[in-house]
Amino acid sequence: MPRLSTVLGVSFLLAAACTDSRRGEKDAGAELGLVPLPPVAPPDTSRAVEEDAGTLAPDAPVVVDPSRLQEARALIPAPLLYGEWRPVVGTWVEYDVIQHEHLARLRVALVGESKRRDGTTLYQLEIEHDKGSGALVVLWLRGGARPFIERLAVTAPDYTPLSIPVDLHVDQPELRGTLREEKDLEVSHGLFPGKVHRRTFQRETNSPVVVTSTERAPLLGVTSIRDPEATWTLVATGTGAKPSLDKVPIAVPRVPGQ
Repeated sequence: MPRLSTVLGVSFLLAAACTDSRRGEKDAGAELGLVPLPPVAPPDTSRAVEEDAGTLAPDAPVVVDPSRLQEARALIPAPLLYGEWRPVVGTWVEYDVIQHEHLARLRVALVGESKRRDGTTLYQLEIEHDKGSGALVVLWLRGGARPFIERLAVTAPDYTPLSIPVDLHVDQPELRGTLREEKDLEVSHGLFPGKVHRRTFQRETNSPVVVTSTERAPLLGVTSIRDPEATWTLVATGTGAKPSLDKVPIAVPRVPGQ
């Protein structure tokens, strides 16, 4: 569980929503701000996608203050931030993620979609840390020309998931950085050998991010990412993914004016 919070960088944000007494707990669930689950049967989650989405995000343009770039960047997994969104429900991709010499396997799966009354589509994207561990990050994205992440939830075995508003575009330009170089090249290794597209971004700290992608890679198109925090490498793809979230998250409301 600690590696999940390091790789995805969401734990310190979720912990901020907890009470001071919970901050003193030392188990992994408390570090993520999760609430112990009482010994009752889990509720019906057939409508969890719609219910957890909460109030729609404001229509005003989304701009991230420079002082909060790292905090906001931690909420969008790198393949989603730098990828090309190709939503096909049931599609999954797995990445080996190396960070500070630790290796983790993350499965990113599109497990649901729901049509809203206004005609937009809400997608449920799940990120599972090491298959079978029960550690899960869930994102709810509003579809469209520029998909928009409305909420994020984190859950672990025996804890009720807590969801927080995100309100960021998946391709938020301030978080991606400035595109400095792009080129096509041939690679002979990996799941998709052949012609790929490579882009190099530069963040506000002058740190480079190198993204390799191909249209043949499903869901996000990204085959590898090297950024200052981690290296992501696509190792497997497939179909038939089903939702793993089996508890209705406790939703932290948006704060008016923020």
